[in-house]
Amino acid sequence: MKPEVTNNDRMMFFDRAMEAQRSQLLTAMADAVAECRTAADQAAELTETGEIGLLRLVEIRGGLEAGLIYLEGYPVQILADVLAQIYAHLTRCTFHDTVGMAIYVELNYMMASLMLGEWFD
Repeated sequence: MKPEVTNNDRMMFFDRAMEAQRSQLLTAMADAVAECRTAADQAAELTETGEIGLLRLVEIRGGLEAGLIYLEGYPVQILADVLAQIYAHLTRCTFHDTVGMAIYVELNYMMASLMLGEWFD
């Protein structure tokens, strides 16, 4: 193997995958936030899947930034607020490790489930 090949960044594929996941997630989250705001305006209720998803999102939100999380309103409003907070955090910060990849993938999966209507009655 050529020395210049072994000296190159061997994580370039991982970095590209991270950026693709992040880009896809930000688009999906923007749509999901809008969907949740619409559901909140229509006084929708969360399904069991939605309640479990909200709890997981609150856990993720708590892990992203230290500090007090203030949640007020009924569940769909809280869901919209937590999603917006996570989205805002992800637009400011970029992950560069496997934990970040796991968060991106899990959130992408959650946003797909939400957008399929599995979270609202």
